[in-house]
Amino acid sequence: MLRKVLLVLMAVVISYGLTAFAGYILYASGEGWSEAHLSIVIRFIESPLIAVLIGSLVGFLSKDRPIPTSIIGLAPWTILLLSSPNKPVSISGWLSWLAPILVYAPLGATAAVFAWRYRHKSAKQSGSLA
Repeated sequence: MLRKVLLVLMAVVISYGLTAFAGYILYASGEGWSEAHLSIVIRFIESPLIAVLIGSLVGFLSKDRPIPTSIIGLAPWTILLLSSPNKPVSISGWLSWLAPILVYAPLGATAAVFAWRYRHKSAKQSGSLA
């Protein structure tokens, strides 16, 4: 139980840290880019990459049940992505506003399962289960 709590806390801290780091990298390298271009890079490259990295890390370090651990670990990060002063009023606006939860959490959970299976498959082949 303590291991899962520490994994969730680690996922939260690392996801916020990776977000800040990626934001700094985009700020430093995207000098001539438009705001629309930066938004596309964040939405379609940076955020899914962070979700996959966090899911993989949780999957490698988890002993069992990596899916709920990664989803709970990514939840504060996705809620941060949803925090904006302008809430949508249409159904399509709500769908695009909820896209981080509908896409990034399952993406991280899938990465966690693949990493967990890979780790346990290689541990069984070597004769020891970590």
